Amino acid sequence: MENECITVTIDRITFHNKESGYYVLKASSPKHANGVTVVGNFGVIQPGEEVRVYGTWTCHPTFGMQFHAFKFTILKPATLKGIEKFLGSGMIKGIGPGTARKLVETFGLETLEIIENEPEKLQTCPGIGSAKAEMISRGWFLQRAIQDVMIFLQGHGISPAYATKIFKKYDRDAVRKVSENPYILAHEVPGMGFKKADSIAAEFGITGNDHRRVKAGIHYILSNASGDGHLFLEENELIRNSREILQITDEGELKRSLESLENEKIIISRSMSDRRLYYLPVNYRSEEGCVELIRTLLPGRSEIPRQKLMAVLDHAFAGHGLNLSETQQLAVENSLKKGFLIITGGPGTGKTTTLKAVVAAHQGLNRRVLLASPTGRAAKRLSEVSGKQAVTIHRLLEYSPQEHGFRRNRSLPLDCDTLIVDEASMIDMMLFYQLMQAIRPGSTLVLVGDSDQLPSVGAGLVLNQLIDSGVVPCVRLQAIFRQAEASLIVRNAHAINQGQMPVLVVPDGSGQSDCYFVEADDPDRALQLLKNIVLKSLPKRFGYDPVNDIQVLSPMNRGRLGSASLNQLLQEALNPPSDDKPEIESLSRIFRRGDKIIQLRNNYDLEIFNGDVGIIRDIKPEEQELTVEFPQGMVILQSADLLDVSLAYSITVHKSQGSEYQAVVMLLTTQHYMMLQRNLVYTGITRARKTMVFLGTRRAIAMAIRNNRVKARNTILASLLKSAVDQI
Repeated sequence: MENECITVTIDRITFHNKESGYYVLKASSPKHANGVTVVGNFGVIQPGEEVRVYGTWTCHPTFGMQFHAFKFTILKPATLKGIEKFLGSGMIKGIGPGTARKLVETFGLETLEIIENEPEKLQTCPGIGSAKAEMISRGWFLQRAIQDVMIFLQGHGISPAYATKIFKKYDRDAVRKVSENPYILAHEVPGMGFKKADSIAAEFGITGNDHRRVKAGIHYILSNASGDGHLFLEENELIRNSREILQITDEGELKRSLESLENEKIIISRSMSDRRLYYLPVNYRSEEGCVELIRTLLPGRSEIPRQKLMAVLDHAFAGHGLNLSETQQLAVENSLKKGFLIITGGPGTGKTTTLKAVVAAHQGLNRRVLLASPTGRAAKRLSEVSGKQAVTIHRLLEYSPQEHGFRRNRSLPLDCDTLIVDEASMIDMMLFYQLMQAIRPGSTLVLVGDSDQLPSVGAGLVLNQLIDSGVVPCVRLQAIFRQAEASLIVRNAHAINQGQMPVLVVPDGSGQSDCYFVEADDPDRALQLLKNIVLKSLPKRFGYDPVNDIQVLSPMNRGRLGSASLNQLLQEALNPPSDDKPEIESLSRIFRRGDKIIQLRNNYDLEIFNGDVGIIRDIKPEEQELTVEFPQGMVILQSADLLDVSLAYSITVHKSQGSEYQAVVMLLTTQHYMMLQRNLVYTGITRARKTMVFLGTRRAIAMAIRNNRVKARNTILASLLKSAVDQI
């Protein structure tokens, strides 16, 4: 429906969520004889206020017609009744219904003007002395300040949801801070971005070569590079990108801004082989700090007598029914001798069995062992295969919202002798540094992962750089075990990794496989087949639950065959609307009970992290709350938290890292050509535990496998490690 503007007087507040600023309001309007229900984020609003609201009419399945407000302007009440109701709502300390009535009786329509501009006159009202007049004046200006902030932000094109976020961060200081430097929004308020801040800044006359704009632009470019996986940018690339983004030609101003940012320690630079590298401080500290911490682990533990070592290994292998190859045994033995070890290999090469043996061997030496993984789903799987509790790295390090950091660090290290981390290819540079700081000197760190998978979502290329350095001991498992050879998923994964076309089995009902290919070169045909595969074919043939057991993967988020579009299709098919399913809307997306969702950013306060997948178990529309079951437990999300979640019937291959699913359906068409590369297809197929379905074209699969040009990431961890060890 088209946007409308209506003017209403607030009669009462039916519901208010203090966390999100969301309201359900009953209001009256001359044009609507039966009144109006207005919903939206208002920050602070009170009965009696006259409000001009901009938005659309929607029909709620339970509560009927509502006016969904996207923007509002508060108008002062114009009638005696309105003023009395407004003041008597309890919004101002010192004024209740009785005092409100006396004020209106004394001052009439001038009541609000007197409170705001001549508060000393309040003492002429019966029952109000100097102390109470002062209290009323202070309370009035506090409330007006809050409203002014919200109106100011929305007046500059900031949505109510983001305005609430900004107000919660800066409080009454928001107007001053945003007016002085709108660019703080770009890097201090998640989701705002430089372009939005730049358009707001232009309204304040901050344009072109303005020093604040140039510095903010450079900082934005480095932040963007970090989001693309880079720890730094070279000076020439940084200047070139800055000129392009900021549309300025004055290179002198760019270099002056670089120098200023460095002096203010907002960025850090270093020279390396005649190159000037520019970092965000957190990336510089992480890369530099890890080098020194790794050096402390490398010398290894004290020598174990050979006889004792063999006894421990025999018990770990035979005692737990493990039959290991020579390479696997070498990995276990090295984990007992070395302070830092990497175990890597593809599917079917025995990483899980080796990991179980490592745990058993270290426990056989009475070493205290801790297990962790980057995601909740991966940690749950690690617990299942190891028989020992595993947690996410974030939970292991005990993030403290009060301290805005991890409790486990150098001053309070982890209480263990051995730390084993699975799915290590997912660990980014910053998280790895936090982990390294928490490892007690003399402990052992064992990283287990597949270095051929997609790199971490966060900046850096930790596992590959550690291996490439040649400094960290590494055991590579390559032999495929006989039982794994029976799996076409495993054989195809290794073929893809070696640049060969997989065996594409077209389902015809005559035989059974664990890896299929369904041809679809037309988007409409692909969507039709996708619904049939997820809703009918896989559940009927293998008994899979379409929501919990089957995961649809796409190479990208945008486009008709991207995850965002696929989610709408699959939500309608798997969890359609009904009267018994409450739902709420956020950023033009519908969330309803039973939906599968994914967290897109780390939320340390709620202990849910990028990539965590959960099921919505309950929705309270009036309170704008979702109760979501994540692997780590139930979490309540407020409406502001929905900015950081998405439906997860379909997710990108990048977001699937660290997870395994009973069945995977992966779309690969030439529409995805921008993202088609070998390690993406390899990562996708290795997410399937029992059944894999490729949906698309042979041409797209071939294009991806031929493209082994892995996008380079700017990191020099391997070089720094080599140099550090050479100096020793």
